[in-house]
Amino acid sequence: MPMPQVATHEQKKDSEGRGKIYIPPHKAHCMSNLRAYVLNSKVQGESFSEEIDGKSVRDTSIFTCEGQRFILKTQPKQLAEILVENVAPQQVTATMEAIERICWLLAFATQSQVACDGHDYPDGSSHGVRSTIHRPGQNADPVIDPADGTAIRKFVDQTYPQFKALESARSLKVVIDYMLQAARPGLPMECKLVFLSVLLENLKHTYGTQLQYAVKGGKFVDPVTKARLGFQDMMNLMFSAVGMTPGLQPLVDLRNEVLHTGVASLTHAQQKLQYDAATDLIREYLLRLLGFKGDFLVSPTGGSVKTI
Repeated sequence: MPMPQVATHEQKKDSEGRGKIYIPPHKAHCMSNLRAYVLNSKVQGESFSEEIDGKSVRDTSIFTCEGQRFILKTQPKQLAEILVENVAPQQVTATMEAIERICWLLAFATQSQVACDGHDYPDGSSHGVRSTIHRPGQNADPVIDPADGTAIRKFVDQTYPQFKALESARSLKVVIDYMLQAARPGLPMECKLVFLSVLLENLKHTYGTQLQYAVKGGKFVDPVTKARLGFQDMMNLMFSAVGMTPGLQPLVDLRNEVLHTGVASLTHAQQKLQYDAATDLIREYLLRLLGFKGDFLVSPTGGSVKTI
């Protein structure tokens, strides 16, 4: 009679039949370092490290999120590595999820397609994971200056808790990706405006859904007056919830024209002004939503630098 096979860590199942990683009891508390690899990072670092040839390079940033230290070290060609020390096997999944969030925050801050494309655990071992992700880099005006390592570190440390709390309910990864898509070089201005319009629609929808507004005839309903709320009504409520009272009529008019006709009657320069105004609004809204306090960059039309 053949001996029963012992399930390997790949074969273990939970009570509902789903696969899960099995950690032998004698290894459950073994701490090892984890190293992740990052694409399209423009962050230049806050502190200095020593190179082999003796030159000192400002290439290191240390983020503190959920009680862990994430040590980001820049590499040539907009690459970077993130080292997390003393990670137990059962912490690997949560640690990688935290690194993904940091990458999304850096993508928003630097307006670059920052992404993690793999990791080694334990660091230096052959037990690595690599992805086939490909996100081309792009040059766009940043929200936080990537050359200011202190500002980048403060931004990530401040906004990480709220990003984690809201990333699903407010579809924050989708919002950031739409911002990056709109900023891609070579797009017609109408396409950029369409991306921002869809982004605002998404923010409006998740705002109403999070507050559990009823929907009637495809529109949210005011919980007090029971009146149906249009796009601009919801935008006003959404912005006022974070302390903003922008004048939205020019943006709404342009949004309606582009979405309904596919072109805009404004000149390219006029469209660019509206695009910059919309981008500035979205930047400030997201920063306020995430609990950011400090200086951030906006368009020259908006004054170049604003403070929350």
